[in-house]
Amino acid sequence: MKSPQTVNSENRLEESAESKRLRFLERQNRPSKNDALALFAVGTFGLLIVNLFGLFLLYGNFSTLARKKPPSLVQLETGKAITVAPLGSTERSPKVVQKFAIDTMTLMMNWSGTLPATTVEEAANPKQDPGVNVGRSKVSTSTWQASFALSEDFRKEFLNKLAILTPTGVFQGNVQVTLVPLNVQPPQQIAPGKWKVKMVANLVVFDRTDNLGNVIPFNKEVFVQAVEAPDPPAETTGITAVIYAVRSSGLEIYAIRDLEKENL
Repeated sequence: MKSPQTVNSENRLEESAESKRLRFLERQNRPSKNDALALFAVGTFGLLIVNLFGLFLLYGNFSTLARKKPPSLVQLETGKAITVAPLGSTERSPKVVQKFAIDTMTLMMNWSGTLPATTVEEAANPKQDPGVNVGRSKVSTSTWQASFALSEDFRKEFLNKLAILTPTGVFQGNVQVTLVPLNVQPPQQIAPGKWKVKMVANLVVFDRTDNLGNVIPFNKEVFVQAVEAPDPPAETTGITAVIYAVRSSGLEIYAIRDLEKENL
């Protein structure tokens, strides 16, 4: 038989071996710093893959939008459909610039002696134009309305000249002046957002004693520039509606000068 000392000694050895084994297993189960760094690297790589996949999706969407044709037809609130084209803020199509120059000059230089009609009744029975005072003279109401299509620094100067040229018989119903465009050339772009339109026209002056009319050459270079179009007004009556109507194209005339014959 083993002595008690021998038994105790063996038990202590077994306990010591068991303790070592448990501490070894504990160290094996405890995550090391290297393991944590490896997990962090794997997680970061996974996030990079997800981000890269998202970037590919965004690139595909942008490529699709870039290849997609812009809309060429829009519908207004009134139900009318119009064609459109993508343009920059200072870009205008040549036809728009040319039409703006013709319409503005025609409205400014047609002096009929009657007020512009706003209703069917006024068109059937036009009212006498009292004119608008400009300094010591007058301009026709249509001229004054169209003058809002001019730049502000040029508008006052040009109105003063037209007031001097306008016959007083216009406001008495004895004289009528009509602008007859003969040749309006396509606009020439002279700078970003600026154009020059050459116009060959005649001013025909009629009075009660001369039905044939007196022809006055009216050959001009009209300088047009792009401006920001005004927002639609809350009230579409009175002077607010007039200003919006003449400036809705986002253009204005900033100078007018005589067209020399050698340029024709």
